[in-house]
Order: sequence, then structure tokens, then C-alpha cells
Amino acid sequence: MAKRRTIQERPSGPGSGAPVAPSAEPAARAAWRRWIVPSLVLLAAASGWWWRAGVPLAPPRPSRPNVVLITLDTTRADRIGAYGYAAAATPQLDRLARDGARFALALSPVPLTLPAHASVMTGRHPYGHGVRNNGYFVLGTDVPTLAERFAAAGYDTAAFVSSFVLDRQFGLARGFAHYDDALDPPRGTGNSLELERRGDRTVAAASAWLAARVSAPDTPYFLWVHLYDAHEPYDPPSAFRSRFEHRAYDGEIAFQDALVGDLLARIGYGTARSPLVVVAGDHGESLGDHGESTHGLFVYDSALRVPLIIAWPGVLAPRVVAPAVTLADVAPTVTALAGLPPLAHIHGESLAAVLDGKAGAPRGLYAETYFPQFFMGWAPLRSIRDGRWKYIDAPEPELYDVDADPGETINRATLDTAAARGLRRRLEDIVRGQEPPSAAPLSEDARRKLTALGYVSTAALPAGGAGAGPARDPKQMVGVFERLTGANRALAEGRPAEAAGIARDVVASDEGNHFARLVLGRAQLATGASRAAIDTFRAYLTAVPGSADAHHWIALAHLRLGDRASALTEEDAALALDPRHGAARALRAGLLFSAGRKDEGVQSLADAVRADPLNHTLRVAYADLLADAGRGADAEAEYRRVLAVRPGDVGARLGLGLLLARSDRFEAAIGELSQVLDLAPADDEARFERAVAYERLGRHAEARAEYERLDAPDTRPDIRQAARARRTAVGR
Repeated sequence: MAKRRTIQERPSGPGSGAPVAPSAEPAARAAWRRWIVPSLVLLAAASGWWWRAGVPLAPPRPSRPNVVLITLDTTRADRIGAYGYAAAATPQLDRLARDGARFALALSPVPLTLPAHASVMTGRHPYGHGVRNNGYFVLGTDVPTLAERFAAAGYDTAAFVSSFVLDRQFGLARGFAHYDDALDPPRGTGNSLELERRGDRTVAAASAWLAARVSAPDTPYFLWVHLYDAHEPYDPPSAFRSRFEHRAYDGEIAFQDALVGDLLARIGYGTARSPLVVVAGDHGESLGDHGESTHGLFVYDSALRVPLIIAWPGVLAPRVVAPAVTLADVAPTVTALAGLPPLAHIHGESLAAVLDGKAGAPRGLYAETYFPQFFMGWAPLRSIRDGRWKYIDAPEPELYDVDADPGETINRATLDTAAARGLRRRLEDIVRGQEPPSAAPLSEDARRKLTALGYVSTAALPAGGAGAGPARDPKQMVGVFERLTGANRALAEGRPAEAAGIARDVVASDEGNHFARLVLGRAQLATGASRAAIDTFRAYLTAVPGSADAHHWIALAHLRLGDRASALTEEDAALALDPRHGAARALRAGLLFSAGRKDEGVQSLADAVRADPLNHTLRVAYADLLADAGRGADAEAEYRRVLAVRPGDVGARLGLGLLLARSDRFEAAIGELSQVLDLAPADDEARFERAVAYERLGRHAEARAEYERLDAPDTRPDIRQAARARRTAVGR
């Protein structure tokens, strides 16, 4: 298709606005002009353009446009074709970049998913919205959001996110009438954690929501779709895996690009009623730059530079925007383009004038990471970038001439001291008066899931708070960080002995490393070294006395040693520190129940569910306890309540299947258990219970086939033994 020319590219001629020299015109030509000029005026009005004296004027922007925000997690700008990456396979993003405004240098204010998205949604930097890290920070209700602004203007608002890091409990759901944070079922045995949702399923959910809106076509919408696929571990679908062999990260980005294309088709992009589309990365990925394999530790451009594209066919002219911008600019830009009042107390600036071709004023751009402090006990990093210079406030300060040295490899802090001093003063002006980062209590369910993602929370700042004593420079400790990342991965992949060895070495060389102690304690717990785990977690508590997690893990160790009284005491301590600690509440209730205090145990979980009604994991635990207490009808109601919101919740569906089988509703039980196995094919318990249901219905061939399938080395030993016995009972 031929490229559409802008007004500036059109040839001169009648009605073009180009000057015409005076001349005598034949009468026929004058008549032609009398007819054609009004026609061109009408044509110009119909096409959305009008000009005077050779100056093009954009038409009035449509009021109440549909707006679609697509965020691409962990996506480097320099891995997109439109940003110059020749090996990219990103035709959809490249198309958007050609159609709209591509920002050549867009920077995230923080290389972490939750705080970066909080900046996108609020127009504030992390010190302004208060979310300084993943996991144990929650966006405060006093910080207005983009979704709230659209909702107040009568928009239908919906969000579809793909990672637990953006779960509704972290505060970004405010303002969205529909917030879909359902995740994929666990992999493997069914005991894995639900951490993310593959992008095609996220886009399918968003597409279903869009299709359901046909009943309200005149109500505008604000839609946010978040894709997480480019986050580590890189595991693209098979078609992209084979195409991008040895380039799995590029394969994930290509997969995301295809999903963007699917979504663009669904929203009618490029048609007469095309929505305003914004595509932004939340942060980048180091991919080995500066020794960091992933992100979070540093504030170099490899982890901060992201793609940012704004496209609105027929309204915004295509252009490349050269001045540097920040993700905090997204919210004020979107409200301006949609004709809505700006959010209060923002740090970002509206780019609407820049999109109309006006030059943006130079400014310094801020970035930070408190990840090193919260996770490792090392120094946090803050940076400011202005023009050619970028300054990083670290124990050993850093200054880079990013024009001459885009890879930030030559530290000029001692060479260009005047530039370093000037930027340091400006950075001090920004951070002066900031409140010290403080974390809100969070449920253990959140911490467990974030742990498996690699976002291991220490649950509280170290004793003495932020800045107590000298802290190590992250760039001097990156090797230790990479080793601990590997240890955490080994733990998640079922290699606790390997994890324990690495963590023990790190503790010996970096005694104040809280992350290393947590990994060591959890690895000892996993290997059955319960007494050693108790000692490790108690040592951790001397550094982080506010950790409810540590008390809970000590309780688990005591339980495995058969000391239920001590386990109950530790859970009481955990709940005293964090009343929302879901796992502590669940285990405490179970301990009470098994000790004969059944009513007290059930009531404990009932209170917890009432206090945290959106915690579906806690509600499933409550339903399980109700079933054990013989309150089948109440348990069934709780399971169904969860499944109405999260039909893919394996725990709720398994519990319901077991409950139905217990009440001799075998056909219904088989239906539920079959759905569990569709979601989690390796769930041994669901397969065994379905086999028993088959047997009870006299469907012996099906039962026998299931029992035989369970007689395998990778089946849980107790289930394998039971399956052998049942297979003998139904005959060969």
C-alpha cells in the first residue's frame, strides 16, 4: 500500500495554498476555479485537514476517544526493528512506529515492574507515588490514577495483566471496573506457584471483553493490556523457539509483537474509529551488560531504555521525537490527548505539544533502584540524566557522557568534576525531603509467589532502617548477586542442596546479606535440615526483626520436628507482625483444628477471609478446612465463589472435585477433576481421585488405565502405592 503523504508533501496547485503570480485567466479557467476551490475546501474538511497561508492545521481532536495502553514487560528498545535492530521480527510495533510518534529515547524511572507501572499510571516518579520496589509496596489510595480519571469521565475501564507482580492487591486496580489478574495454572505437579499468564491468553481475555462491549458501542473505553512474556526465564512458544534458536529473548519479543498485532486487529486500529494507542516498555533487561543478567540492580540504560510509541491514525502525524522523555510523561500525555483534566502533583509532562511538532524543553530525568538495599543490604542507586551527561549517585559516584559512550563504560566522575558536581546538586535537590521508603504489610501468598519470580522480599527493612551504616556498592557486588540469583533459581527448580551451598558461601563473605540467609534457610527447610533452618532464620531475625516470614518458616520447621506447640507460638508471632499473613493464618488454623480446637481454627480462617476478601488462596484454605470439619455445603459455596472469579484456580477446582466425590456425586466430581487435569496434567491427586470416581461408577477400564498411568517413578510415592493397590482391586 502506498505511503500516505502529509499535507507538507502535497504538490502545489489550485487550492494548495501556494502563492500564485497575477495573470489574466481565461473565463473558462476562472469558472473552473470558482467550482473547484469550494470543492477542495469541502474535500479538505472531509479528510480532516484544512490549511491557511501554507500552514497545515490539524483538525479538532475527537472528544472521548477510545484509548488502548499496551505495556511490554522487560522489553529493551534496542531489540525492536523500528529502533534499529536489524535482527528483530517486530512488524506490528514497526508499523505503529511508522504510523505514529516514536520516542527515540524513552526512559523508565525504575527498572522494576510494579513501581514502573505505578509511574505510568500516576505520572509520578517512585518517590512521589511511594511504590519503591516489587512485592511489599502498595500504591496508596491518596495517589490518583489514570484509570480513575477515565472512570470519572464516564469511560468503561478494563485491565488485563500477565504477572502476579501487578496483582490487584498492589493498588493498580483502582479505577478499573474490570481488572483481570487471573494467571495460568501451575506447571508440573500442580504445586508450583501461579506467577504469570502467557500473553496469548491475556490478549484472548481482553478480546472477549471487547467483544462483550457490543451492547454499549457509544460508551468510550480505556483498556490496558500488559504482556509479561519477555521476562526471564525466556521460553517462547514452540514456533518462536525454533525460529529464534539461541535467541530466546528475541523470540519472546517477536511473540509479543504478534500479540500486539492480534490486539490491533481486535480494536479496529487504522479504521475511521481507530483508538488512540500507546505502547510502552516498563523497563529493559541487562542481558549481561555490566555483569547483570536480568534487571533491578542497576540504573544503566540497558535496564532503563524502553520503547514508547503513540499512534492515532488520522489525528497525530507520524514523527520521530528526539528529546529524552520518561514513563512518567505517559499519564499527562494521555489525559491531554483525551481532553481530560490532568492528574494532581505529577512529575511527568504532557507530550501533546511535542506530538504536534513543537520542540520540547530540555530537562533532567530521574531514575532509581532500591532493589539492592531491600534485597541485599547494599546501597540504593539514584541517577539523573540531562543532555549528554548521566550521573549515578553510588558509593563510588559515576558520570557518563552518554552521547560519546552509550554503553556507559567509561566513568568520568573524576575527569569532568564540574559536570559531576552540578548533576549531584540537582539530584540532591530532587531527593531532599523525600520520605524514607516504607513498606506496607503484605500477605505471605504474595511473598511466596514473588519469591519464585526472583523478587524475594525481606519483608521489612533491616534493623536501624534505610541508610544505617556504610553500604556496599552494587557494582562491586554484581558477581555475588548473580550467584544468589542462580541459587534462588536452583531452589525453585528443586535443587535445594545446590542452593544451600551457594547461599552458605555468600553468607560467609557477605554477612549482612539478608537474601542469602533467606535462601539458605529455605534450602535447609527443603532438604529436611529443620534444626539448621531454625538457627538460620533466627539469625536473620536479628537483622530483620519485623519479618513475619521468618517466624512462619520457623513454625514450619518446628512442625516437621513434631513440635506443634512451638509451631503455634511462632505463627502467633508472625500474625502479630503481619495480621494479613495468609500462610501463617492457614497453618495456625490447621494446628488448632488438629489439636481438637476445630471451631477456633475454622473461625480464625473465617476472620482472615473477611479481612482480606480478595485473597483467593486464603479462601480456598478456608474452604478446605470447612470440608474437613464436615461443613460440605459451606465449603462448596466457598469453592464456587472462588471459581466464579477465577475459573482456572486449580486449588479451588480440586477441592470442589474432592468434595463432590466425598458426597457420592461422582459424575460431577469427574467433571471437576477432569478440568483440573486439563489445567495441570501432572496433578497426581486429581488423577487418582478421578480414577476412584470411575471405579465407583463401575467404569473399571477407565479406572484401571488411570491407576496404571500413576504407577510411574515420577508419581508421588504415597499415591503410586495407593494406585497399585486399587489397580489390583479392579483387576488387570
